[in-house]
Amino acid sequence: GASFLILTGIGTFRSKNDIMLLLGNIDKSLAGYNLLAKVVIFLYKRKELENLISEISRSGDQISEERKKLMLVHVVVLTGMIMSIAGLFSGLAFYNNEMTIEAWMPFDPMESKMNLLLSMQLLIIAFTVPCVWRGIAMQGIVVGLAMYVCDQLVDIQERLRALVYTPDSEIAMRAQFKDIIKKHIRLTGYSRAMSDIFNEYFLVQNLAVTVELCLSAFMATIAGLEQQSLLASFLAFLFVALTNAYIYCYLGDELIVQSQGIALAAYESTWTSWPLDLQKDLLVLIRAAQKPLILSAGGIAAMSMQTYSQTLYNGYSIFAVLNDAEIK
Repeated sequence: GASFLILTGIGTFRSKNDIMLLLGNIDKSLAGYNLLAKVVIFLYKRKELENLISEISRSGDQISEERKKLMLVHVVVLTGMIMSIAGLFSGLAFYNNEMTIEAWMPFDPMESKMNLLLSMQLLIIAFTVPCVWRGIAMQGIVVGLAMYVCDQLVDIQERLRALVYTPDSEIAMRAQFKDIIKKHIRLTGYSRAMSDIFNEYFLVQNLAVTVELCLSAFMATIAGLEQQSLLASFLAFLFVALTNAYIYCYLGDELIVQSQGIALAAYESTWTSWPLDLQKDLLVLIRAAQKPLILSAGGIAAMSMQTYSQTLYNGYSIFAVLNDAEIK
């Protein structure tokens, strides 16, 4: 990963006199900086993440086969989409006798097709495995953990609504209610641990998407419709960035909704027939559930659809400023 950034950094510096080539290189290199920063964060928080996953695996919570398939499909589809887009533009660049991204090589890539192919292979080795595949694996972990917590919150809601008190079943009902409260406390702890572990991860994600959005829009304005291949590459990279951001923000929004849904599920239960002490315990649960569980992005914002919309707005605002400056 570091070798890719060094090689492309030199290539970007050498293309400083061509504004479109310079911006295009920065746009493509941004994905590498984004993924490398996330890898560093994951390595730094690896111990905490291992402890969280170990604790979840010992909890005894059940994950449905449908959810497991959805987690797998997410990783497969994301891998296929990213590799297809990268392969398409790499093949197009090779056909046009161009480098996919400007980078320094110890030989002249333009001397022959063989040299060009070798340079592309070196960039793939330096970027695909250490950055792209690790990035996809990291996203799979984050998405899987978020899906797990959301599913278990839904399970709590269903169990709360199913609680029925009768004098004959009081002992069993109290045991079930106690287990529900313990599970809610445990899931709250998991959510807070996730927020602490992925705090910087989501901050990097939001910053990268904002920069990618305004940079792509600015380059599209400069390039115009005449440079269609360049415009297509900008839009393709932007599409991948926005898709990843949408997945994170959607799951963060779902976590907020399902955690607050516990309060509604508790209110919809048959609590009016419960003993007074259980009603008091239920009230404590409702008050605790009214504070939503969130995935924090650097302590600045919570990952949600509102944050996604704000990111789009921030990116467009920066683009508007750059566009006005370019016109003047």
